[in-house]
Amino acid sequence: MERRTEPDWDEIFMHAALQPDAWFDALDTLARHTGSSHGQLIGVGGAREIPFNLVTNFGAELIDFFADSGWAADTHNFRVAASNRHIERGFYDPVLHEAHYDEVIPALASADYLDWCEEIGIPFGCQTNLVIDDFGIVGLATLRNRADGRTTPAQRRTFADGARAARRAVRLQEKLEGEQAKLLAGAFEAINVSAFIIDARGQLLAHTASAEAMLEAGDVRLTGRSIDAPGAPLALRQAIQALIADDGLDHVHTRIATRGDRPGVMMEGFRLPARDWSLGSLPHAIIVAGRPRRDRAGVTHYLSLLYRLSPAEGDIAVRLFEGKSRIRIAEDRGVTAETLRGQIKQIYLKCGIDSEAGLMRLLAPILG
Repeated sequence: MERRTEPDWDEIFMHAALQPDAWFDALDTLARHTGSSHGQLIGVGGAREIPFNLVTNFGAELIDFFADSGWAADTHNFRVAASNRHIERGFYDPVLHEAHYDEVIPALASADYLDWCEEIGIPFGCQTNLVIDDFGIVGLATLRNRADGRTTPAQRRTFADGARAARRAVRLQEKLEGEQAKLLAGAFEAINVSAFIIDARGQLLAHTASAEAMLEAGDVRLTGRSIDAPGAPLALRQAIQALIADDGLDHVHTRIATRGDRPGVMMEGFRLPARDWSLGSLPHAIIVAGRPRRDRAGVTHYLSLLYRLSPAEGDIAVRLFEGKSRIRIAEDRGVTAETLRGQIKQIYLKCGIDSEAGLMRLLAPILG
C-alpha cells in the first residue's frame, strides 16, 4: 500500500495565521488526513467573552444550537470534562481521545450532549488545547462519526503533528492581532488625534501619546484595562458599553468633564467594521477626543484609519458628503462613471452601509 505523504503543517497553519479566512481550509486538511468528518478550532472560557467555534462541514444552525444549549460546562460535555480533568492534574495540552471520553462520561450530570453528538454524528474524535491563558482556552479537535470510527494511534500522531503547527499559528495570530491596535494608535498619532483603541470586551488595547496626557491629567481614569470619565449625556464607560454591545451603536458621542477650569472635551466613539471572527485581540472600537484636521488629506487619512478606505475612496466619500454630483466627481478624479460606481460600492462595503444616505449619516459625526 502506498504511504500517504503528510502535508507541511507549518505552511498550512502559518498561512491561516496570516490569512484567517484560510483556517477552514487548514482544519479541513487536518480532518481529511486523520480520516475525520470535521475539523474544529474553538475559543471559550475565561475572559474570552467573544467566543468562536469554527467547524468544517458543519451547519451554522448546529453551532448556534450548541451555543444556546448550555452544554459548554464539564458537567454536560464529555470533551470539556476530559480536558478539565487533565488540566487539574497539571497536564495542559495532551492529545485526548475516545478512551479519555469513556472515563468521564459516566460522571456527567446529563446525557443530553452525548445524545446530541450521536444524533448529528460526532460521538468520536480527538482534541488538544493550543492555548490556555487569561483569555481562556483555544482548542483544536477533530470530530468523527461512527463510520469514521474511533481514532487510531496513527491518526492521533498525525493530529499531534498538525496541532504543534496550529499552536504556533495561533500564537502568531494573537501577536498580529495585538500589534494592529499599536499600529492603529501610531497612525492616529501621526495626524495628531487623541485616540483610545478598545477591544470587543471594552478594554484598552492601545492609545496615543496625547491620550496618555489625558490619563496623566486625570481627565480620563484608567482602572485595570478599563477607561472611564464622568460625562453627559453618558459617562465614558457607558459610551464604550454602547459600542461593544451586540445590538449597540456604531457611533456615540459625549462630553467629559476636565480637571480645573479647562473646558470639557467632546469624546466620540466609532465601532470598527466587524470581522467574521478573531482570537479576541483585534481592535473593536476607537474613542477619539476632538476631530481631524479639516484639510482633505487629514480627513481622508482619518477615514482610512476608521474604515480602511483607500486614499481614493476617502476622497470620494468626502466629495459625496460635500454634495458633489457623481458626474463632477468622476470628472475631477479623471475616472469613468463605471469606475466611480465600483469605488463607491467598495466604500459602502467597507463602511457596512448600503446607500448614499447611509454614508451621509456615517460621515456627519466626523465632518459635520
